[in-house]
Amino acid sequence: MALSEIAASLYAWDLADETVERCLDNLQGLAGVNSAYLVGLMHKEKRPLHARFYPHNPVRKYYAPEDSRVYWTPRADVYTGRIKPLQSDRDFLSGTDWLDHLIGEARSRGMKTGCEISHTIIDAQIAREQFPDVLQRDVFGNTVGPFEAREAQRALPCLNNPDVQEYLVSLIRDLVLNHDIDYIQTCLVMFGSGYSASNTLNSTVASAGWSALLATTTGGCFCDSCKRKAIAEGLDWDDIVHELRHLNLVSSGRDLEEAHEAQLLRESNYSEGELLLENTALTTWLQFRRRSVDELFKLVTEAAHDARPGIDFRYNTYMAQPELAGLNFTSAFSYVDSVRESDYSDQLGTPEGVAVKRAKLMKARRALGYEKPLIAALGVRPNATSETLRNSVRAAVEAGCDGLSLGHYDGATMERLRAVTDGMRQWEGAESDWIHAPGEYA
Repeated sequence: MALSEIAASLYAWDLADETVERCLDNLQGLAGVNSAYLVGLMHKEKRPLHARFYPHNPVRKYYAPEDSRVYWTPRADVYTGRIKPLQSDRDFLSGTDWLDHLIGEARSRGMKTGCEISHTIIDAQIAREQFPDVLQRDVFGNTVGPFEAREAQRALPCLNNPDVQEYLVSLIRDLVLNHDIDYIQTCLVMFGSGYSASNTLNSTVASAGWSALLATTTGGCFCDSCKRKAIAEGLDWDDIVHELRHLNLVSSGRDLEEAHEAQLLRESNYSEGELLLENTALTTWLQFRRRSVDELFKLVTEAAHDARPGIDFRYNTYMAQPELAGLNFTSAFSYVDSVRESDYSDQLGTPEGVAVKRAKLMKARRALGYEKPLIAALGVRPNATSETLRNSVRAAVEAGCDGLSLGHYDGATMERLRAVTDGMRQWEGAESDWIHAPGEYA
């Protein structure tokens, strides 16, 4: 299959600083991009992410965005629940619908358009002050979030909370009903996975076995909404809480007896299988989280399709071990229209990094099936090399992908953008590479 879609993400401040025309000129001319999407609801994260300074921004060296702001003009009548979208307070960004600004120029060039709802949807400080009841809780009642991104101190909303679900559906409906987009993409953080060094965002560390699985007990969620849902499903919530409090202490080592037990486990040949067989309430809880995520995907996809049949709801992966956040690809992907496998191992600059990407693409391809598009992310940012990017295109071709998606323009160099078209040509990624006029090589 051809890699027919070459997508690229843009931020509102990219468009403000470089102009939408310049951004798209570079992406089209150098990387063959034919699909542009705005990260329309962006979390708190220093940009560019993997470099100290921008390589080509003419206005500023770097940018520190506000937390969880929308960069389109929300329609107030869509948001009838407690939680409302927040717009930017920055003078150079406020007052402009940056999504429509991008769409207008992209459509004039014949490009596909989309919008992404990124990792978090609620400003952490405001959520803690105004909506503490919607936040994920660990088994001891503490809010969940800091270990997901210590520098951002995120506050994660619970996916089972009705107010959170209503707000997420409203965001989807607003975007689909009021903007000329082909796809809506999200990499929303699911349940807090607990603290494990092997499961940071886009980690390339191999699975840590039982210790990473055990660490989920330090994550979420155990809020009142989860409790009500679990009891309604007939689960023994008290038994789950009792067992997982013990496992939480074993994982964190916060009490003497449990710290001693953890030491014995680390020095033994204990396995993930033994952990699940021995702790049936943990297994029940992990399955409960999986069902909750599946139901959220179903809710969001139905809302998008009700607003406009034919809209593409695209999930953007974000974790090394998504199952630790309650996300099972096989079951959840039945409720999506396409998937962007957000692996940026190209940035390791090594053949081993490309191998990691290829393995993740194969995992996603198997779970997604063969009728829905799979889009492979390319990390066109520092530490990636032209060679690893070209070989990542090869990995996408060999994994049966349907497109590429560049992450992200703000940190890309022109050389790395050129490597995308070079890789497409080298590994015959476009349909035009397979079609030649009779006698062309005579």
